[in-house]
Amino acid sequence: MKLFRAIGIGALLWVLIFFEVSILMFGFGLNAPNPVYYCLHFLFASLFVIVFSLFYFYKKKVKKGFLQGLLLGVIFAVTGIILDAIITVPFMQMNYGFLIRIDIVLMELWGILLCGLVGMIRK
Repeated sequence: MKLFRAIGIGALLWVLIFFEVSILMFGFGLNAPNPVYYCLHFLFASLFVIVFSLFYFYKKKVKKGFLQGLLLGVIFAVTGIILDAIITVPFMQMNYGFLIRIDIVLMELWGILLCGLVGMIRK
């Protein structure tokens, strides 16, 4: 596992998802309780996770497999949670309970599973 590579790609993934959510919320006026918001966010975030996982597993020296993908997904999730706690919650004046909302937790778990599947397919 290339830890610094995984953390760096996870940080880039977080930035892209942050902009995607910002565009959905501020550009299109869609907020969390709206089903259209959830569908679009699920679609875009899933696509981003798959692309960034493929980018991580692109190198030949990187170990591949389902467990390596799950580990990559956990690193992506932890990186995203840390960045949310440092940047999103304070600057958007949100409560830290935001990080344990059911939709956020389910999306993190879905991202971990997607990374695992990408690692398995790349092997």
